[in-house]
Amino acid sequence: MKKLFAILLVIIGILLVGGCVRNDDEPVYPLRPIARLYVSIEDYQRDASKDDIDNVVLIDPADTLGMYVALNHDSDALGGAGIYFNPFVSRLFQAGYNDTTIRVIAVGNLGSLENSGSIGNRLLSQMRGIVYHHPTQMLYVASNATSSTTTTTIYGFYQPMNRNGFTKPDRTLRLGNAMRPWGMLLWGDSLLVSNSGANGGVSLYGNLSKIRDTSAVDLPALSTIRIAGATAIRGIAFVDSLDVLVAADYGAVGADGARVTDGKVYIIEGIKAHLKSASATVSPTRTISGAATGLVGPVDVAIDPRGEAGRRTVFVADRDGRKVSRFSFSASGNIAPEETVTLDTLDNARRPFGVALDVRGVATQ
Repeated sequence: MKKLFAILLVIIGILLVGGCVRNDDEPVYPLRPIARLYVSIEDYQRDASKDDIDNVVLIDPADTLGMYVALNHDSDALGGAGIYFNPFVSRLFQAGYNDTTIRVIAVGNLGSLENSGSIGNRLLSQMRGIVYHHPTQMLYVASNATSSTTTTTIYGFYQPMNRNGFTKPDRTLRLGNAMRPWGMLLWGDSLLVSNSGANGGVSLYGNLSKIRDTSAVDLPALSTIRIAGATAIRGIAFVDSLDVLVAADYGAVGADGARVTDGKVYIIEGIKAHLKSASATVSPTRTISGAATGLVGPVDVAIDPRGEAGRRTVFVADRDGRKVSRFSFSASGNIAPEETVTLDTLDNARRPFGVALDVRGVATQ
């Protein structure tokens, strides 16, 4: 009888643990180095008689010669916007582009993808960047939609791993009327947000662990920098240890939709000193632009910081070029990429909106 009782306790314990996914596990360290680039596709199938368009693309490995698409996945979103990989629980969070739902996607040890949950709310319109703040177990997503007060908003959801369906935000961070948020990333307990509005730039918001709702007032930025010569800032990437910020400039498009100027990628070294000022205009250390780059309308970037300076790389999601390109971190001017992957399929054009890079272990280049 005692043995039977002990067995029942073990079974109950397993059920209790398995029924609720922890939001604070440690990242799984791979047996072999990995470099996986997840790409969120904004396009979706408008013809009900045709198959859905896979809106999550996995490029794996992303750090070798002959970079290629290893996996296509359909998250059931009406197109994807920002995407974020959480290594603590091996999950992707994908903001919807044409709907009001965040998709949660489980990532297997070998990079396999499986839809595992969702966070929905009508407030989540025109979603852009998305990040997970591990210390507070809060998932933040930026909405570019203006409210009745003409402000935009960042919404926070506590323990997103345990949500499925309609969810009320646990945080509402109201931004000023000059902010049109696009890219978001974390710097310790602070949030870096790029501004896709006319003034452009990047703003720093602090004290995420202590912050509460600011729905009644605008959340003040600790610092705002503008990039000299920028036209339309979109996604950003930042590496604290390298003290570098990389930003995608979408370029200029006319009222008729015709492209006026191609986009660029800015690499700004020594960025942390500038972020200590309330405001500053910063000149890029290097700019990647010109016909040889193949860049048309870049919308997001990611940095692989591993290895020595000559081996580090920058990934660029090119919306209008419908591709992802990889450049050397030291690239400057009119220079060709190391590798390029076209995202179109035989039947559908696929435009990238965001990228999430998972790199662990020593680079293989």
